[in-house]
Amino acid sequence: MRSVLSIWVLFWATAAFAGQSMTVAVCDVGQVPGAVIAHAEYEAAYVFQTMDVKIHWMDCGADIGAADSRRRPDFIVRVQMGGHVTKAGPVSLEAMGRAFMDRTGYGFMVDTYYGEIRHLTLLFPLANSDQLLGYVMVHELGHLLIGPGHRARGIMRAAWGKVELEALNQRHLRFNAWERAVIVHSLQMREAASATVPRMEPQ
Repeated sequence: MRSVLSIWVLFWATAAFAGQSMTVAVCDVGQVPGAVIAHAEYEAAYVFQTMDVKIHWMDCGADIGAADSRRRPDFIVRVQMGGHVTKAGPVSLEAMGRAFMDRTGYGFMVDTYYGEIRHLTLLFPLANSDQLLGYVMVHELGHLLIGPGHRARGIMRAAWGKVELEALNQRHLRFNAWERAVIVHSLQMREAASATVPRMEPQ
């Protein structure tokens, strides 16, 4: 009975904070083809849309360091080339991406390593590297919104292999109910915090 009640609380929390959005700047520092990044953004946006969370994408430009915090993106994703994975089994997400957080769990930047991502899709040709890049973005953004640590299965699993690539290719790899509730609540809290920033008047 308690577990059923907990599930209902999570779903009510998700419904209460639905309709959130976030701005994400993508910085291509590894000379990855633009078409690859565009497809990755599409895949990442789809996962968050299933939670009624919209991503507003922006280029890696001057607004990243804007004095007015309201012009800066909520999160920054850096796409790098990286090296190659040598093992033949499931690959750690630490090899394909990394989220940067302080001791409190707060952060706004993630790295993705396209070299490792591409190599995993060669090991398990069940999805293409564009798709996987998008889902690695989702996983790392998930850390910034949920916090450190991994789950036994699903999109926040520590290592991905054949099962995960097959699931993401069929768009079955998503956040679970608890993760969705935490994500939308975290976005709502961030939005409330940004609303307290004093408005900068033109000089």
